[in-house]
Amino acid sequence: MNKILTPQNRQIFFFIVLAYAFSVLCRLDWVWWASGFDEFIYNGKIIINTNDGYAFGEGARDMLAGFHQEGDLSYYGAPLSTLAYLIVKFTPFSLEGVMLYLSAVLSSLIVIPLILIAKTLGAPRAGLCAALLASIAHSYYNRTMVGYFDTDMLNIVLACFIIWGLVRLNAYKDTISALIVSLSMLIYFWWYSSSFTLNVALIAMFLLYTLIWHKKEKIYYLTMILMLLAITSIAIWFKILLFALILFLYKSKFYQLSNKQNAIIIALGAVIFAIFALNGGLNPIWFQLKFYLLRSTPEKDTLNFIFFNVNQTISESSIIPFGLFSERISSALGVFVLSFVGYILAIFRHKILLLSLPMCALGFLALFSGLRFTIYAVPFMAFGFGFLLEILGSMLNERIKQKSLFLLIFIFISFIPILYLQSQFGLNIEFWLCFCLFLLALVFMIFNFSKDLGAQLMFVGCIFALAPSLVHIYSYKAQSVFFKNEVSVLDSLKSIADREDYALAWWDYGYPIRFYSDVKTLIDGGKHLGSDNFAVSFALIKPQRPSANIARLEVEYTQKNLHENFGLNLAKIMKDYNASDVNEFLLSLNDENFALPKKTRDIFYVLPDRMHYIIPTISRFSQIDLKTGKSYANSLFMVHQNASQSKRGIELEGGMYLDKTLSQLNINGKNLPVNTFINTEYKDGKLSVEYSKFDERGLIFVIYMSDYGRILVMDKTMFESTFIQLFVLENYDKKSF
Repeated sequence: MNKILTPQNRQIFFFIVLAYAFSVLCRLDWVWWASGFDEFIYNGKIIINTNDGYAFGEGARDMLAGFHQEGDLSYYGAPLSTLAYLIVKFTPFSLEGVMLYLSAVLSSLIVIPLILIAKTLGAPRAGLCAALLASIAHSYYNRTMVGYFDTDMLNIVLACFIIWGLVRLNAYKDTISALIVSLSMLIYFWWYSSSFTLNVALIAMFLLYTLIWHKKEKIYYLTMILMLLAITSIAIWFKILLFALILFLYKSKFYQLSNKQNAIIIALGAVIFAIFALNGGLNPIWFQLKFYLLRSTPEKDTLNFIFFNVNQTISESSIIPFGLFSERISSALGVFVLSFVGYILAIFRHKILLLSLPMCALGFLALFSGLRFTIYAVPFMAFGFGFLLEILGSMLNERIKQKSLFLLIFIFISFIPILYLQSQFGLNIEFWLCFCLFLLALVFMIFNFSKDLGAQLMFVGCIFALAPSLVHIYSYKAQSVFFKNEVSVLDSLKSIADREDYALAWWDYGYPIRFYSDVKTLIDGGKHLGSDNFAVSFALIKPQRPSANIARLEVEYTQKNLHENFGLNLAKIMKDYNASDVNEFLLSLNDENFALPKKTRDIFYVLPDRMHYIIPTISRFSQIDLKTGKSYANSLFMVHQNASQSKRGIELEGGMYLDKTLSQLNINGKNLPVNTFINTEYKDGKLSVEYSKFDERGLIFVIYMSDYGRILVMDKTMFESTFIQLFVLENYDKKSF
């Protein structure tokens, strides 16, 4: 007990509690903001702000119900769904409450391994600084804020626990450390199967580190064996059983007294590697490389249909500029540079930190493969910043004698970021809260570290580094996935539709539709390859008759595929219709006499208003020659939300304008004739549509949605699209629907 309650351990506990509370408190700012908007609240609960969160919410909901439908794509039994299910099952918390707050609770645990790593390396104050910075760095905050119900809440936490275990192993060389490493990796792989690649990189780096500096340490090889076992695709109970057997063997007299310990370790390693290789090996690594590095390659199936590659449209996997990259990791370019310098110095001082290179390398991959990766570099770049302050602080303590003068200087300088916060926040409640916390910390620092220049520098450095992150939290106000009225519509659909019915919508909305409406969808955030998206894009962009026909075909063949496993729906459809040319077959869908399969369920088109802004992206998935992979010319579709009157007509965004007669659209000084101008307006709950026809040869159609203050500019293809006809004009074809 005395060892547990040492002054150092009490200090570490205080650091952890302080950093954890800070992290959670910062995340609650979004709750305070969102609670002020009635449209973000449904049934007394704030609506979450990430689409993917509804996948796990649906899984937890189905687990609470005890069942789900065949082929409904439910995340029934997924780790996060299971955790949410257990919390709701055995606590008074509601599922919606868990979905809203769990991310803040679990993601803030990042402070624990960072502080423990620093403690093990003898620099606990650097750990506190790193914990504060990492917990609210731009990319980490964005992907772990309140309402972001996703696996990201533990992805970085568990990876850092693995690194802490390895750092501890290097210091103590005990089986407890080996267990910390292996169990952390076991939980990490269970929690997030895509962690396989990072875990393999950590194992490879640890092997290299061991061979160079600790090749005679048998506990290191034992740990590697356990790590490899942790990411082997076998039942988790079997892994735990093998863990116990291996550790029992390692501790047994048979092994301890054996003169063939090396041979036993090699034999164990060979057996575990064989099990690992026979159960998947490095296949996931190849998949990830192909997905993110070969981004421009179209998707080609075995029957030579070439689809549009979804990775070309995902912003999180798009190449980003260096300035944004540095801000995502360290919140400001200056902090990033200092963090990088400190990280390099930390590696030179503590070689064991080389094992964090795979995480940082994955984070730096964002420069080439998209901003989603920056989150991995956050914790150890933050550690680098704290470590640099630790080194500089030690130098100041050694060389500076006039400590009182420097205390006054540090106090004065520390108010600069506070003034910066005031300029960004104004004199609102967020500023006064930050100011009060700053004053408390300043008073604590003055009374306890008036002679410690290292602590004073750490304090000032943290204040400066945290300021950009606090401004980001204040300005980054993510909207809820849907608004109250949209959720109400989805909730009402649940009472109309059967669980076996389908909702046809773009993949962005698949998860929330299934959560609220309890119906099936064709695509969602986990099923949206080009081959998956083609039919839905076709149904939304083409006229109503081919739209209804392909929707029926895709739904019925999706159901048949559950039992027959024939692969690509389109290939099977063409085979059944004796079609050999895919383009001719798609054209035949416009035939009013097209023979459809027997209807087994209803299909509901779900068209959220916000889909207006992604229609050009949606269209790219079906405006492609499936035989050659060549994309057709993009259709014209523009959304103008900020139109205004002027002397020459109606000013649109991008320098465009409609003349006063509404019959000409000027783009870059060139007048284009408007075919038809349409005004839509709701009167007594019913849509009124007024058509003004100008030039039958005109290629431009303009729709003014007066209730939305929105002007749509499009070509004939988009005007005739099912989305425009159904959502904007409410003009549905009774023969098709």
